[in-house]
Amino acid sequence: MNKIARLLTIGGLSAAVVLTMAFVPFLDRKNGGQGSEAWRTISGPELTEANLPDYVNGLPLQLRVRKVELTHSILSLDLLLPGTAEKKVVYGDLLRIAQSSLLRTSNISRVFVRIVEYGAKPGENGPQLVMAMEAARTEAKALSSLKGTDGEEKVAAELQRRFLLTFTKKWQRHFPE
Repeated sequence: MNKIARLLTIGGLSAAVVLTMAFVPFLDRKNGGQGSEAWRTISGPELTEANLPDYVNGLPLQLRVRKVELTHSILSLDLLLPGTAEKKVVYGDLLRIAQSSLLRTSNISRVFVRIVEYGAKPGENGPQLVMAMEAARTEAKALSSLKGTDGEEKVAAELQRRFLLTFTKKWQRHFPE
């Protein structure tokens, strides 16, 4: 009889702790807080190999997608830079990729984007790197209010401040300052 009373007491206390912990995020929001990052759930679909083509096809990108790869929680994209592209197009596409992949999916934590071009000379085989971006979910939260129409300088500055952007000499030749 004593063992049953102990088990019931332990079970009751455990249930009380679980219910209290489940109720904490609601109390935080009720008191005017936004809720802690630890309690926030990331809404959005889970990106998988099965829905990756539809997802990429649904992105409103102006640059052509050359290659896409999904490895665990890392999305990698290669975008083809035409000779007539403008900086604002490149930065707008990078912003859209970062926002949609990191803020609107539940399982992507990092995004790697390479901007590549094919050489105009016959001896230059294969794609050549022009620019690369490495973006992490932790840095992307502040981009939710930014829009691609906010202006090239503002978008470029925010992307450079939040993420790792690497430029090559080809970028400097394409877009001299």
